[in-house]
This record gives sequence, C-alpha cells and structure tokens, in this order.
Amino acid sequence: MEHCLKLIFPFALCLCACARQGAPTGGPKDTTPPGIDTLHSTPNYATRLEPKRLELKFTEWITLSEAAAQVVVSPPLIKQPEVLLRGKTVIVKFDENEKFRENTTYTMNFGTAVKDLHEGNPATDLRFVFSTGDFIDSLILRGKATDAFTGEPVENVAFMLYDNLADTVVRKERPYYFSRTDKTGVSEIRNIKSGAFKLAAVEDLDQNLRWDGENERIGFLDTTLLMHDSMRSILSLKLFKNQPKFRVLEKNTAAYGVVRLKFSTSADSAQVMQDTVPGLKMRLEKSQDSLLIWYDLDPPSAWKLFVNKDTIPVKALSRDDFLKKHQVHLAGDAPTLPVGKNPPATAPVAASIKTLLQNPTKPAVFLFNSPLIAVDTAKWVMTSDSAQQRQFNVALDSLISRQVKLELNWTPGKSYRLEMLPGAVTDFWGQTNTDTLRRVLNVPAEKQLGGLVLRLEGLIPDQSYVLQLLEGNTIVEERIIVGKPGNEVLAFNKLNVATYTARLVEDRNRNGRWDTGDYWAHRQPEFIFSKKLEALRANWEVEATLSPYAVSEPKKKKK
Repeated sequence: MEHCLKLIFPFALCLCACARQGAPTGGPKDTTPPGIDTLHSTPNYATRLEPKRLELKFTEWITLSEAAAQVVVSPPLIKQPEVLLRGKTVIVKFDENEKFRENTTYTMNFGTAVKDLHEGNPATDLRFVFSTGDFIDSLILRGKATDAFTGEPVENVAFMLYDNLADTVVRKERPYYFSRTDKTGVSEIRNIKSGAFKLAAVEDLDQNLRWDGENERIGFLDTTLLMHDSMRSILSLKLFKNQPKFRVLEKNTAAYGVVRLKFSTSADSAQVMQDTVPGLKMRLEKSQDSLLIWYDLDPPSAWKLFVNKDTIPVKALSRDDFLKKHQVHLAGDAPTLPVGKNPPATAPVAASIKTLLQNPTKPAVFLFNSPLIAVDTAKWVMTSDSAQQRQFNVALDSLISRQVKLELNWTPGKSYRLEMLPGAVTDFWGQTNTDTLRRVLNVPAEKQLGGLVLRLEGLIPDQSYVLQLLEGNTIVEERIIVGKPGNEVLAFNKLNVATYTARLVEDRNRNGRWDTGDYWAHRQPEFIFSKKLEALRANWEVEATLSPYAVSEPKKKKK
C-alpha cells in the first residue's frame, strides 16, 4: 500500500502542474487579406466573354457587405448585377437581358465588399476583368487628388473617366472608368481603351459615383484627355467646393439695432438696399461670409431690408427697452448690471484687467461691442512707470466701425496701463461707456523679438499675389505683391516669438483673397502655396525661401 501511494503522489503533482499552465496565446493577429482559389473560379482576364454568371471562390471563409454600393462595373451596365455569397464563393449574376458592348473591356471593382470572416481584412484591389472582343485593353492612368486650399492629399475620392464629354455628365451618369484614391491621394485606373475622355475627381460622400453639387468637392481637368499610351506621370487634380450661388442662409432680426446675416458665399456679393423710411440710419460690417447691419430708427417702425433678391422684414422693436439695457464696453468684457437693477447682496469681485502683448511697430487695436461714431481723447489715460503718457493718437478705424486704433511711440520692454474713462467713446445710438474700461499692454524688449526674411522665387511677372504670415489661423501680416522678373525679398521685423506659416495666394481676379473654383464656368480654384516656417526664437532671424511653382531647398537660419 505504501508503495502504491509513492507512485500515485508524484503523478498527481504532475497533473496539477499541467493544470496551472496558461492558455495558448493564439499567435500573431491575421492581417492577410482573403485570396482567390483560381482553380475553382471563373478565369480572370478572359476574352470573347459575355457572362451570365461569374464565380469567385476564396481560400478562406469570407463575408460580403454593402455589395450594391461597393461592387461597380465599368463601363456601366444597364442593370446592376446581383452579387451573392455561398460558402466561400462570391457569385455574380448578370441580368438575362443585359446587352454587353462589342469589343469592350469590362472591369468589375469589388471595393471593400469582400472581407475575411474572422479579422475583417478586406480583399485588396479585387477586380474581375473580361473583354467581349479579342483583347484586353491595357492603358493605365494615374492621378492624385489634393485639397485646393490646404494642398493635403484626400483619401477615398472617386477618380472618374467619361467617354461622354458633356459637362453635365458628372451629375447625370456613372463614369466609364473609375477608381478610388488611397491614403496618399493617389489613384490608378487600369484596362482603359484608347480614345478621348473627360476626367474628374469627386469626393462622392454618398458613394453614388455622381457629383451632387455644392456639398461635395470636385476637381477636373481643363482639357479633354486623349488616351493613346499609359500615363507615366501622375495627373494632379485639386478638389474644391464649387462656387455656390449667392443666397441668404441665416437671418436674425430678433434684437433691436442689428440684423445678422450669413451667406452661401462671400459677403462682397451682397447688394444691400433699404426701405425708404424717414430717420433710418444704417452701418454695415462685413466678414468673410457674414454681414452685420446696425440700424437706428426713432420712432421705431417696421421696415424692410433688400439683399440681392431676398426681402428681409424687420419688426418694429422697442428702442427705449434696448437703450435701457444697452451698455458700451470692449468686446470680450462682460457688461456690468444695467442701470436700474438692484445691486447684488454681496459686492462683486473685481474683474482682473486683461493684459495684451503689444508689438512695438503696430498701433494698439480695441474692438467694442457696438459701432462707434466718436472718441474723446481727453478721457483716454495712458500711464507707464506711474508717468502719464500724452503723446498718443486715438482714431476710429475707417473699415471696421467697432474698432479703435491707438498709436504711440512704444518703448520696448515697457508696460502701459490704459484707462478709458466714462464718456471716452460714443456709439452709433449716442450712448457712451458708463464704466472705466481698462487694459494693460506689455511691449516686449527688442531681444525678446525676432525677424523673418522671405525670399520669393519664380513668381509670374505682373501677376498679383497676396502674401499672408499666419500664427495658427490668425493673420499677423498681409501684403499685396505683384510678380516681377527675378526674386523678391521681404523682411518682417520685430515679430513675436512663435511658429509662423507663410501663405501665398495667386490672386488672379485681384480681389485680395483666395477664391474657389467653378466647374460650370471652367474656372479652377486660385493657386495657393503654404509653407510652415522654422520656429522663430527671441533675438533671432529666420530665412526661408518660397518657391511656389517648384521644389526648393530650405535655407538655414542665422542670427
């Protein structure tokens, strides 16, 4: 008995040890796309074929999803074929009345419809090609789609060729050939016949292989594309939102004194007229696609505003109620309690004074909450090191009526305290600021600033350009340049320490801004070139070269 126990005990330990071992990891994740079992599938690249049924058998279990949207035949068929899955086999059934074109190469693109069962890896570049004639067309077109404004490549864009050369074909028909761009924005169309084609690239958000107008970006080739040989170079198309027709998208007339409008395109296209109403005064303030219409009417009455073909009624609102609540203050500051309100039970905590970084080469700019008509400089008090500064000038901005500019011979390294005493500004409705408005302006020392030298190469002579220097999305400097033979050198001095981007717009219509394209007018978007510059450090100068029409080597910085 004792001998038996000695034999059983080690065996039990062995079983326990085995039970404590961990589960197998299963190996690395499968990233291989499903492949086709060519021996048991309909032969690809067959000629003299007018199929009624195709079978593609795969080497593993697969799934089929969104076949109606993903599986596309080019040239397009009259009837969409039926795509089914049976086991490991994808079956394509063509309509019994389908009429195939003579001597034509057909390509069936499966997109991402076929995936393996376990990991969901899509079959890559899954295409079935056949010809109704004696040979397979073999021409190849390579293209790239980039955003017209940013220059960034755009993925999943439909690159499309049409044998119908009419402009309307992009809205009405599916393409003769197509492919989609990859992550680098590059697309390749294969098995193209020789001939003349229209080339377009469409964002195709709804995957219907048609351009749906203003909501989808489009790019197009200016001329008819003649295909006789495979394109070795890459054709680049710039995607843009088509120039929309002018219309009023939003309108807000709920508050007395201001009408707020938002448009489908630039506010420069807005033609504003008013009712012939005695005593009505108006001020306009434009932004990129919006318009503020400040108005005053005493006594109040209903009136109408006409913007192009739109009529915007404005109700008779109480001017007295508006003036009771209205206060003049700096934009971004919360107003104090209106006159007549009961004070709070506890005294409010004093708001901290906002501090601004003031560039020594520029005027200080102050934006108010309402348009201004006058400033009283006697009530503008500027001090530095406890000494009052008297040699400064304050003026209303000629372009933006809510804005005031203060010019002073700033001393680098100094801090200035500005107080706008009650009555310092008078607004459009005759109201003045009742509170003292305060700001602190810190002027950096010379050694805290930097400089930038931009060398512009290869500009088109007599072409107008807009050069913008941006910090993030804020335009710090903007200059209008006319191209001339040779190179242009621009200096920017006393810049705040930051990372800047230089942006150059080829301003073909000389309106001082970038304009999108118009497919129907055969107008490409204006050329734009951006370059992120090396970070500017204190007491440093950066040199950079902008070669918008060619690749150039960046220049090194120097002190």
